[in-house]
Amino acid sequence: MKIELIAELPEFDTGQYEGCEFLMAGADAKLTIRLAELPSFEIRFSRVRWHQFTALPNCDAAMVESAYFRLVELTGSQVLSSFVESDRASKRAYRELHHYRVFLDETGCHEVFAESASAKPR
Repeated sequence: MKIELIAELPEFDTGQYEGCEFLMAGADAKLTIRLAELPSFEIRFSRVRWHQFTALPNCDAAMVESAYFRLVELTGSQVLSSFVESDRASKRAYRELHHYRVFLDETGCHEVFAESASAKPR
């Protein structure tokens, strides 16, 4: 599996991290990251098919090292391949899926299977 950087969060002292909010609306999702004294940072996912949150105490070293305050794509993900293979829908609601990950210290790790992702200050 290869890890590709999609977006770095803006530079900030980790003590400025105030928390996050993950919202789903239809097939899309938004992860808003709140930072003290800085604008919030937003990651949007389109055509989400799967989301998993792993609380900080349950995160393994690979989650932390690969995605510490950054959005990455896990290309060649076996978990994603298994998901797509087991999709029994007669018409899929996506063209292709990507496995995205972001680790937020003090919170944990969000992983998403989605058609695309974008990140920007809010």
